[in-house]
This record gives sequence, C-alpha cells and structure tokens, in this order.
Amino acid sequence: MIKVNVYLALGDSITAGYGVESPFSFPSLYAAFLQRHNPDLHMINCGVNGLSTCGLLDLLQTNHNLRHSVSQASLITLTIGSNDLLHLIGNPNQIMNTSLKHMFNTMGQNLTQIGDTFRRLNSRATVKVATLYNPLPAGPYVQYFEQAQGVLDNANAMIVTWAKRYGADPVYIDREFRGKERLLIDRDYVHPNAAGYQVMAKTFARY
Repeated sequence: MIKVNVYLALGDSITAGYGVESPFSFPSLYAAFLQRHNPDLHMINCGVNGLSTCGLLDLLQTNHNLRHSVSQASLITLTIGSNDLLHLIGNPNQIMNTSLKHMFNTMGQNLTQIGDTFRRLNSRATVKVATLYNPLPAGPYVQYFEQAQGVLDNANAMIVTWAKRYGADPVYIDREFRGKERLLIDRDYVHPNAAGYQVMAKTFARY
C-alpha cells in the first residue's frame, strides 16, 4: 500500500464523475479506500468535462494552481484520450478516414509533453493512467464495435507505452468493462454508471 498525502485526480468527465453525485465518482471512491490506510489524505479532483489531451496539456502549461497541485501530489490518477477519439466514435463512418492518423499523431505528441511536464514538476509521484473502454456494445452503434475497437486498441497501446516511458502504472479499465458494458455504462451510452465508477475505483486500487 503506497503512502499518500495528496491524491490528485486529473482527466476528463470520467474523472469528474459525470452522471453521478460527487461522492460516487471513482476518485472519491478510490480516495475513501486510500483513507483507510492514509487518514490524513487530501484528494483534489480536477476532472473537466470534455477534456482532451490538448486541453490537459494547455492546463498543465498555463494553470499555476494545477501545476502546484501536480508538484505536491504523491499520487496522480489520469483518464484522458476519450475525447480525442469521441468524434470518430460519434461518427463511425469516419473511423477509416485519413484524419485518424493525424489524430493519433497529435495525441501522441500531447501525451509526450504531458509526461514530460508531469515528471519535470514531480519526479516522485505514483502515476496511474486508465486505458480506454469501448462503450459501443451498450448503445445504438453496436454494429460499429469492431471498427471502434481497432481504434481503441491502438490508443490503449499508446497509453501503455506512455505509462512505461514515464514510470506510470497502466490501469486496464478496458478489460474490466469488456463484456459488461450494459451493466456498467450509463444511459448516455458513453459514461460509466454508478456501478461502473465503483468498478473503476476497485481497479485503480488493485494496480
């Protein structure tokens, strides 16, 4: 069990806990678990709805409060990348478009700069980054599942490579959700429901 004084949750609407009350977001649930062993834990949730890798990089470069939080954290969790891909999943006919290559190039460059910034500000923190799950089996675009899965597999390979490069721990959320999408995805067919956030918190606690 890692010793945690400051836990910083960074990322998109999944970190923000879209669709549930704040105490039921995965960072809040994970923090509650950590507080069993770290009663003085301070959790900061900086999740932002709609955040992409580009948006996160901009915040890390320009938001002084966020930069300070990164420098002070002993644990950082990260959910990022879904919004880089979401427009492709939302328009499945574009998945094979040449814009896909450009999107992956941009995402990779952003992740590199994010990792460099993390480690420049804080070389000691434990960093845990989630892989991306495929929500399509839960909703009306299930016929595009295989196409989307190929895109997500490439994105997750990038995330895992990034984690290894920057001494972070990949947290395989995609494996936990696979085959359980109808149980764990909310009625918007994108975000986790309360049960999904619980699964995420337990998975972050295991890695």
